[in-house]
Amino acid sequence: MSSNKVADKGVEGIVGKEADTQLVPDTFVSDVTTHNKQLGVINRKQGTISGAHNQDAFLESIEITGAKIVNPKYTDRQYPGLIEYEYQIPAIAGNGPNAGKVTGYKGVERKTTYDPAILSDAKVAEMSNKAAHQAKDYFQSNPTKNVYDIKVDGYWFRVTHDPKTNKINNAFLTMPPRSIR
Repeated sequence: MSSNKVADKGVEGIVGKEADTQLVPDTFVSDVTTHNKQLGVINRKQGTISGAHNQDAFLESIEITGAKIVNPKYTDRQYPGLIEYEYQIPAIAGNGPNAGKVTGYKGVERKTTYDPAILSDAKVAEMSNKAAHQAKDYFQSNPTKNVYDIKVDGYWFRVTHDPKTNKINNAFLTMPPRSIR
């Protein structure tokens, strides 16, 4: 039996093996929307600002974290609303007399953002969801892989997959390499 009634509310619930094979979680769209708009979250190990793919959130995160944009932003007419930035987050001393103080900057990283005046948060979440669902076959055939790039509605997305949980956990816009269109 693949489904049963939950409590006395007449709500169908999935049980058994099917629940374990759902690659795209039910919360995917809300999780992606939150990730795109989160502010000031730094992944110090990777030297990146996490999430903040919404341009407004990214620029505010730059300000909040003390990061700096190091080169002119890059845009491409083929991808309206996408803006790529190169930036650096501050390096913080972990111990010694300067513990907790900025001692320089980590390496240069790239971040593709979207202008919410051109691509709304809802549109990006919808396209991210499409990308995740279109990547399902790839990850089912390649369960140990964790990244897949796919084009949706004319835009490139990087879909990420956690091989440990076998769940697709993100799909975000990317500016393709200059040689790929």
